[in-house]
Amino acid sequence: MIRRIFPPEIVWFTIIIWLIFILDVFLINYSFNHFGIRPRHTDHLSGILLFSFLHSNLYHIVSNTIPLLLLGAMLNASVGTSKLRIVMLFGAIGSGTGVWFFGSEGSLVVGASGMVFALLSFLLADAIFNPSLRSWIFAIIAFFTNGGILFSLLTFLPHISWAGHFWGFIAGVLLAGILKGRKA
Repeated sequence: MIRRIFPPEIVWFTIIIWLIFILDVFLINYSFNHFGIRPRHTDHLSGILLFSFLHSNLYHIVSNTIPLLLLGAMLNASVGTSKLRIVMLFGAIGSGTGVWFFGSEGSLVVGASGMVFALLSFLLADAIFNPSLRSWIFAIIAFFTNGGILFSLLTFLPHISWAGHFWGFIAGVLLAGILKGRKA
């Protein structure tokens, strides 16, 4: 039953981020978070690929896990596994690249929320670029179950990367446009 609802890509990604988080908690005097993104620091370019796997605390990882599972399941049901993989990968990279170029100087950015925003915005934009009953149903469900996170695009809070959310959202919209009309 769970395998039918939650695609393996999202399940494995979630398992990996939780294993890294648990390992990070038990390592005394060490944190993997230094592998995150430091905007415009060339020695932290690898953070663009790694930051989605890292989380600062329990609240942070739980806040990303729930929408990752829900939105990943919806995106998979709406457009299929191959597009889910593309959105996961390039949503995270797009968000990370945006953070690296435009994030707050001196910050260290970690977390999968850029991917969360890419998944959500892809579902919303796909209903516009590929209108169908299926795409609109999933867009409406995604909006009502996760649309509240869009308010974070309107606020600037300390210790939350507005750039990560914004560029993840932009990446999802761009991916929906690029993948418009392509079969899964």
